[in-house]
Amino acid sequence: MLNPQLTIVEVLGLAIVQEITAYKRYQLFAGRVKNPLVKERFHSLANEEKAHREILYTMLQKLTNEDKPPLPRSAPRLDEDKELSTSLKEILELAISKEQEAKAFYEDAALLARDNSGRQLLEYLATFEEGHERTLQAELDSLTKYPRWFDMDGPDIMLVGH
Repeated sequence: MLNPQLTIVEVLGLAIVQEITAYKRYQLFAGRVKNPLVKERFHSLANEEKAHREILYTMLQKLTNEDKPPLPRSAPRLDEDKELSTSLKEILELAISKEQEAKAFYEDAALLARDNSGRQLLEYLATFEEGHERTLQAELDSLTKYPRWFDMDGPDIMLVGH
């Protein structure tokens, strides 16, 4: 549950940091797989997180009237060594968990929003994170059914289907 004492500026700062971390995570994951379809899916998720960051940053700039508003220092760190050493199944499970956390964060933040446009934006972002979760769950299901799916990089990927 999000701390109700946070200001909207603090909430936006935390959200931006989450989006930056998610972007880095998906770029890292894309580098772990050979399958060009899965690699593109991770790059697509990374690009969506980057777009979310830009939306949030613009909103933060409008609220603070600053060109470069400060972001929280207590940002969650991406533990690249750990995330690179885990299995693809664990990577997907971690990503699903992070998307669930992001969705809950945006839903909680929407409840704190004092204006309708801010609430709608935060609800929109929660919906996007839920979509990311479904995409990742589909990849996890594919990995379970077709364990070689993520390692395929030739014409045989079309034979497995997805």
